Amino acid sequence: MTFCVLCTGPSLTQAVVDAVRGMRVIAVNNAYEMSPWAEALAANDMAWWKHNPQAKEFAGRKFSTNILSGVERVISSNVLTESCSGVLGLEVAKILGATRVLLLGVDFHGSHYFGEYTNGLKNTTDQRRKVHARQFEAWGKANKSIEVFNCTEGSALKCFPMARLEDLWLRY
Repeated sequence: MTFCVLCTGPSLTQAVVDAVRGMRVIAVNNAYEMSPWAEALAANDMAWWKHNPQAKEFAGRKFSTNILSGVERVISSNVLTESCSGVLGLEVAKILGATRVLLLGVDFHGSHYFGEYTNGLKNTTDQRRKVHARQFEAWGKANKSIEVFNCTEGSALKCFPMARLEDLWLRY
């Protein structure tokens, strides 16, 4: 079963999101705003939830490793409270039965599709991005039975094979 995990990198556009409508989709953090029809929302940062209380109104399932009212708590040795929300998105896909995951908006450079945070949340530093890359890599090694493709053109995250969404969409 194939899932798309939509992360918030600068490459994520409404056209990319619309291209996966009809697939099983997990939105990470603010990506739910472009995909309100997504099956699930994965957001791991407690501060993000505090700064985005409207996210609790998202119609699909909501996940975090933190204890939050109205949000399903993920308990996993692969994803901890300090883990990147994109890695949580992979774990949620696994929980929902994924055998294949297509990552979109996982640029690992630049900011977000909406620009820098201006609401008091911290923007990701290059040093923190390296920590996140190791988290993605560790998740992949711990979940070898799940095929993951990075469909983010120009992504600096290299632990998963790169692929074009158009090619995979036709195959699956």
